[in-house]
Amino acid sequence: MLHTRLAQDVGIPRRNLILAQNGQIIELGEKGFQIRDSISAGRVLIDGKGIGDVGRSVLKERRILSEEGLVVVNMAFDEETGIVVYGPDIVSRGFVFETETGHLLQDAQCVILEIVEDVTPDVANRVDKIRARIQTALRQYFFYTIGRRPVILPFLVEV
Repeated sequence: MLHTRLAQDVGIPRRNLILAQNGQIIELGEKGFQIRDSISAGRVLIDGKGIGDVGRSVLKERRILSEEGLVVVNMAFDEETGIVVYGPDIVSRGFVFETETGHLLQDAQCVILEIVEDVTPDVANRVDKIRARIQTALRQYFFYTIGRRPVILPFLVEV
């Protein structure tokens, strides 16, 4: 529409203009031009160096991160005893202001420590089970307390 108006403003006669929608095929011939057919057309996303290489799943993840935030849990265990030697250290981004709701992250640490105590050192794949339970428990905890569903990334190491 704007291109048609611009063409008229610079003096191109109306009979020499055609108003087409995105995806419509305009056929040019000896007798003039006409809209023949249409093809599927949509937005092309440009991300960094690539064109159209951002998939729906990446865009969905970015939307969730922008709306809900990110919570990272860092923790290290002694491999033999299962005792926590570092953490749980919780870092949040785009989620909550720690000064206003510092108790929220402290309570989340308690949730994590309860899970660690619950999964004994003799359990097979202990770290994987703790990681999965932390993700589930924190997702439920944050949704219950503040109605948000941040992305939970637990980084757990046995030393």
